[in-house]
Amino acid sequence: MNEVPYVVLVEDDAVIAELIVYNLTNEGYAVKSFRNGKAMFDELLEINEVCLFILDIMLPGMDGFEICRNVRANQSFSLVPIIMLTARGTESDKVKGLEAGADDYVTKPFGIREFLARVNAQKRRYNASMNYQQDALVSGVPMQTPLQGTPTSDSSDLHVRSSSAAGILEHAGIVLDDVKHRVFAGNNEIEMTNREYELLKFLMQNRGIAYSRDDLLNHVWGYEYSGETRTVDVHIRQLRRKLEKDDANPVIIETVRGRGYRFCED
Repeated sequence: MNEVPYVVLVEDDAVIAELIVYNLTNEGYAVKSFRNGKAMFDELLEINEVCLFILDIMLPGMDGFEICRNVRANQSFSLVPIIMLTARGTESDKVKGLEAGADDYVTKPFGIREFLARVNAQKRRYNASMNYQQDALVSGVPMQTPLQGTPTSDSSDLHVRSSSAAGILEHAGIVLDDVKHRVFAGNNEIEMTNREYELLKFLMQNRGIAYSRDDLLNHVWGYEYSGETRTVDVHIRQLRRKLEKDDANPVIIETVRGRGYRFCED
């Protein structure tokens, strides 16, 4: 059995599928290619390990959005990054894909160098997240249980708790456990896509600092999007829906006029 994690591709256009498989293989990736969602799900559990999904949107039967939602609902693959391929490039398609749980999208026709850069960026961030969790577990560092005690509003105490408990970030009633890759708001665990999680973690690690959309794309997504800042807005909106008591009047993830976004400091 191949020990290299697979990139799983679902693309019904044989020419595009062959181009993607050829270039990913040359980059050192192992690739499993399918023509439709049913074929992929029939074999998915037989694949040793998956490091990335690449899903076309316009597919026969089950479209890319439905495949994306079903992948996210499977605990075994819920954190694996997903790149969507769209032929139309409309904002509504892109937003729908991000809301379904995708981490990125590529518009056809695409340049192969940009495509590979996006694939490599997703793979690096996924590997870094998995390696961090594995190292923390192997080291045997005692973890603070996120739901123990009542969160305090004193910011200095929060800094002490965050630094003394490996992988724990806590502020404004939000607890992020970076070893277990879990997020809690009060007594409720919040389900998140991998990209929502990474964005929240970055903002919490740098709370009080305002970042532009371009800054967030560079830091969280790992490369420049050439102005595709709508991606950040969609993810911020999703985080607010999940974390804020009133997402129309956010107090945790703030909008900074003329700048971008920041995680509240107080």
